[in-house]
Amino acid sequence: MKKIFFIACVLCAATMQAQTTVDDFENSSKTWNTVSCGNEIVDNPYQDGLNLSSKCLQIVRAPQCDNWSGAIYTLPQAVTGYRYVHALMYRNNSHQPNLKVTDNGENLDMVPVNTIVANQWQDVVFDISGKAQVDYLMFMADRDEITENAVVLIDDVIFSNDATPRTTPNAQCADEAEPGQDGEYTLVWNEDFTDGALDTKVWNIEVNGDGGGNNELQYYCEKGVSVGAEPTTGKQCLILTATKEDYQGKKCTSGRVNSKHKLHYTYGKIEARIKFPQTANGLWPAFWQLGENIDEVGWPKCGETDIIEMGHQNGFNNRQDRYFNGAMHLGRAWDAVWGDAQASEWSYSLQDTFHILTMVWTPTSVDMYMDKDAHQENKAYFHANLEPNDDANYNRQLVFGKPNFIIANLAVGGNFPGIYNISGVTALANGPRKMYIDWIRIYQRGDANESFVCPSASDPIEPEGTENNLSPTLPSREGEKVLRNGQLLIRRGEHIYTITGQIVE
Repeated sequence: MKKIFFIACVLCAATMQAQTTVDDFENSSKTWNTVSCGNEIVDNPYQDGLNLSSKCLQIVRAPQCDNWSGAIYTLPQAVTGYRYVHALMYRNNSHQPNLKVTDNGENLDMVPVNTIVANQWQDVVFDISGKAQVDYLMFMADRDEITENAVVLIDDVIFSNDATPRTTPNAQCADEAEPGQDGEYTLVWNEDFTDGALDTKVWNIEVNGDGGGNNELQYYCEKGVSVGAEPTTGKQCLILTATKEDYQGKKCTSGRVNSKHKLHYTYGKIEARIKFPQTANGLWPAFWQLGENIDEVGWPKCGETDIIEMGHQNGFNNRQDRYFNGAMHLGRAWDAVWGDAQASEWSYSLQDTFHILTMVWTPTSVDMYMDKDAHQENKAYFHANLEPNDDANYNRQLVFGKPNFIIANLAVGGNFPGIYNISGVTALANGPRKMYIDWIRIYQRGDANESFVCPSASDPIEPEGTENNLSPTLPSREGEKVLRNGQLLIRRGEHIYTITGQIVE
């Protein structure tokens, strides 16, 4: 997400993040001073291509202005350890923009390393490698001789150690990008995990050792969730790490995040690019959704959509790298659940590198695909008709016609792999295992039934009745049920129990 702002204490740290945002011009309080002509923050007049955000910086140089006309920003602290400056730019000509920086008091002019195009957003890259420190950034609109105004729009200025120009649109929340029209899907939200830290405006890190209602062995904790580089490709990812260790009474730790009460959507297309760990035997990675109304109606009335699960015991015996399933569940109670799990054994390994998952969700159907980017011929590995029903608890069209939030987790053991002791988890015998999520994207078509909600940076949602934005209040009445961090809890007398009979409190 691009709305994590430039933080001075991060800039002066000895160990630099792979990328740090200088300014995204959304609700920005930073001052870009005018040099010669003029600059101002304006509404983005070209919300397409790479830049779907609502605000950007505009620099205008008139023919009578100096050729160093531009905008300058003095950094709160000198920056060291980065090799490149990136900026999204839209120009009314194909002349080269210039970046001026200062290195220990010496002013230096630089030109882009990539070719400049006119009348479209592109990521423009400047090489600052070899500079001892950078004290300010100054973008100059046009150094050439001009006979008419030179205009450049600038957005998403970052320091980076990657020279590759960005190619992913920066769509964020619903107020920044409009769904497509005439049946065409348009990106309305993109999470690429490139800001060096998890965006807590969107994501909750779950902390519990409840077993997820499935007798799982891990303790989910903050140490199991990180943002960093995948070692082979260098891609910045959300990383969920499972580790065999003693922690809070459990024999292993791992990571799980969700967007509950922060980001949710109804209908559209969701895609995720994920590198799964070697699951054999005992790991259970998943990317899935739950109904946003879970606190009101509980599970399974809220509905559950499992876009992918890997590690099932049926895939053991050297098939686990290609055996997976998609699934949907709903029902009136935890012991009266309708479920449709469709398993697949793929023709190639899915635990070797990144793979793209796609789910298309409409008012009448759900379809899930694997690697459609590289294999357009791939058929849906899961399909479900969302049929109406007189019983509201089993009415697929009703239950799965409401907002859902996103979950990603790396479970260890439990009912799915059929392993209930850490000694049976061979996947962790030689050290931790990691699940890497490169990006997640949501697309919509502008249909009347679609919805998308994501809080702005200045308006975080703090749900009532939760603890650390993670868990609903425990049941208070006899027989009352509630889903807490994915685990169904029930009150019986003076105690709270899991569905397997374990006392929680």
